Amino acid sequence: MTTYLGRPVADLDSPQLLVDLDIVDANLRRLLTACRQRGVALRVHFKSLKCTGLARYIAAAGVDGFLCAKLNEAEALVDAGLTDVFIANQIIGQRKLQRLAELARRSAVRVCVDDPANVAEMSQAAQQAGATIGVLVEVDIGMKRCGVEPGEPALALARAVAQSPGLRFLGLQGYDGHLQLLADPEQRRAECLQSLEKLIATRRLIEEAGLPVTVVTGAGTGTWEYVASYPGVTEIQPGSFILMDCAYHPVRPEFGCSLSIWTTVISKRPGYYILDAGSKAIARDFGMPIVKDRPGDKVVRLSEEHAKVESADRHIRIGDHVEIIPSHCCATMNLHRQCVAVRRGRVEAIWPIEASGRYD
Repeated sequence: MTTYLGRPVADLDSPQLLVDLDIVDANLRRLLTACRQRGVALRVHFKSLKCTGLARYIAAAGVDGFLCAKLNEAEALVDAGLTDVFIANQIIGQRKLQRLAELARRSAVRVCVDDPANVAEMSQAAQQAGATIGVLVEVDIGMKRCGVEPGEPALALARAVAQSPGLRFLGLQGYDGHLQLLADPEQRRAECLQSLEKLIATRRLIEEAGLPVTVVTGAGTGTWEYVASYPGVTEIQPGSFILMDCAYHPVRPEFGCSLSIWTTVISKRPGYYILDAGSKAIARDFGMPIVKDRPGDKVVRLSEEHAKVESADRHIRIGDHVEIIPSHCCATMNLHRQCVAVRRGRVEAIWPIEASGRYD
């Protein structure tokens, strides 16, 4: 693939995952400028990227750090020299806690907790490794997934962290993932503000108890500006805004879709044509993908290696190339092993996607 550097995208074989760097740059500028104006840090979610080449690219543009969903993602980032990493999840079990403690010896790693027994086990692992692990108490602000209840339960867990050798209490996470794709912006804003009231009230309670809170983090691409503008929040953690997809774009049209799948027409019939990419290359968990720059065409079926596209275009030919925008950027990145970065129609870089296909 290195022989494709500098060549037109049209020379690429298919299917191929593409990332348009001009659109990435525009998306980054928009959100970085807004965060700087509001005085909050921008920590980008690596679960959307899974590619350290792309992460290094946006780090050079000025983002303040990265967060991950999995321990393997954090290890990939640190191995790539990106050492300010937050695992926005619970790390459970002796083997994973040992890996976490070893990672903390060579990076500024932080992690979420919502259980006192996990805190005790993490403390033991940190002490055995001679490491210090930064810890955030995750507060359930409405998603009903992980996290402790706001208020006194969060304070009790924060005290447990602060009293545990090898751990450093840093603050709170409150993620409103249940709000990210709400289509009504007024409903999304109102429910987001209600959640933030619980999170910041918990911050005040912990600080009044004598524990400093240096980090309060949350938000995603769907709620970024409400959270970034809320007093008491120190950083936001969106990820999809870098790549975007056809499910998120109607909710956040200010961010362009930089991610696409380069495909080839391999068969045609009256009223439809077939592409050489299916569900093994294009995630469909958020719905069907769309065809880029061909508004009259509609993807109606994904098989494992084929996409059926209804079209009234009688001029499309076998061998023509078509770009597909997936409905879920994060899951699509996880299906591929390399990312072709393009600029103005030419291949600028080819990066491995080191964390794709891994669940540890």
